Amino acid sequence: WIPGNRHPARCCPASRKMPALLPLLCSAATVCAYSIGSKPHRLTHIGHSALILPCIRAKFQRTNTILACAPATAVSTSQVADSSFAERKEALIAGLKKEYDAFFQPMEIQLYSKDVTFKDPLISFQGVEKYKQNVDMLAGVSAIGRACFSDCALIMHNVTSDSKLHLRTRWTLQFRFKLLPWRPLAQFTGVSEYTLDENALVTSQVDFWDSVNLQQGGSYELKPAPAAFFDLLKQLTPQDSAQAASGKELPYVLLRRTDDYEVRRYPQNVAVNTEYERRIDALGALGAYTNGANELGEELVPFVPSLMSIPREGSEKSKLMRWPMLVPSIQRGEAAPPQPTERLQDYVSLELVPSKVVAVLSFSDPTTETITRGYGRMLRSYLARDGLGALPAEDEELQLAQYDALNSFKTRRSEVWVELAEHPW
Repeated sequence: WIPGNRHPARCCPASRKMPALLPLLCSAATVCAYSIGSKPHRLTHIGHSALILPCIRAKFQRTNTILACAPATAVSTSQVADSSFAERKEALIAGLKKEYDAFFQPMEIQLYSKDVTFKDPLISFQGVEKYKQNVDMLAGVSAIGRACFSDCALIMHNVTSDSKLHLRTRWTLQFRFKLLPWRPLAQFTGVSEYTLDENALVTSQVDFWDSVNLQQGGSYELKPAPAAFFDLLKQLTPQDSAQAASGKELPYVLLRRTDDYEVRRYPQNVAVNTEYERRIDALGALGAYTNGANELGEELVPFVPSLMSIPREGSEKSKLMRWPMLVPSIQRGEAAPPQPTERLQDYVSLELVPSKVVAVLSFSDPTTETITRGYGRMLRSYLARDGLGALPAEDEELQLAQYDALNSFKTRRSEVWVELAEHPW
């Protein structure tokens, strides 16, 4: 098409006389207008493409003819901007992961707007310098942080994005408050909602705690600060707990802590197990194995808790008691637990227990089967309320976890465990 010419065909002979000029005029890399003599032609938009119409006035065989090269399509400005933003957003995500892994040592200040705002259930402030002071305190590296906290840790479980200018991280935070003589460990789990600007810088961060802000269905909403203060105070209060049966507790990663239950990820482990009808028989068989009835003839120290699989009511499956003996991921280089002696092999065996995510409800009541099943039903109702999917109770309805020595008379620690099939971790 040639501006102002109702008969484009008339220009064809002239255009054939300019084969050398056309490549110069059809550059897709430069958006411009050419003019010789009179006014330049302007950039014209047709549909979604930017069409460059560089024109030149020249004389051919006694007539003035305006020639136009074939329109060249340029990459739209919005496409370039979207690509650049996506790259910056990916760099932001990588930077956040780096910060969490190192507990903000150092803080990646270039990822944040200088006027970034922060709000969690207890405090709020504005400015990147105040942000840095806060994370340095929680990490135990500032003067106040070193005086108050130890065993500080921050774990990012995942990061997701449901819109261009938004990110969400799931995390676990912990610190030990060492100003108190009993040095309590405080743990918080939750999500951080990040708002970004057009340069993929963080302009706002709002933290929600599972123990304070979690709502039915798994959503979050803000709550008054006193609720968060009492949640912290409860964790700092000394506990008069019973003595554990072993000084070694099976390690886990805390994924969620609420007023009603916790969610934990347990690692793969090697356990010794036995089937039983009466709990006392299972304790006797596993106790014999750890007291020397094994191929090495050695006394072995298991992890706590002692785990009992409780089949659903009416199931023909036997009850099973397990004592964790070895965690390969943290006890690298250690030999596998010895096999039981020949006398015990018909009753006791070793098994490899896979890693799993379980919901946990603690209680101190007697661990009769009726009471345990009642707490199991309560835990499943909490999970359904919060949008977490438990494994169906086809054979194993739940597990009972016991931590305490048999002769302890203080507040006992028992738990019911339900394995999760659907969860955001």
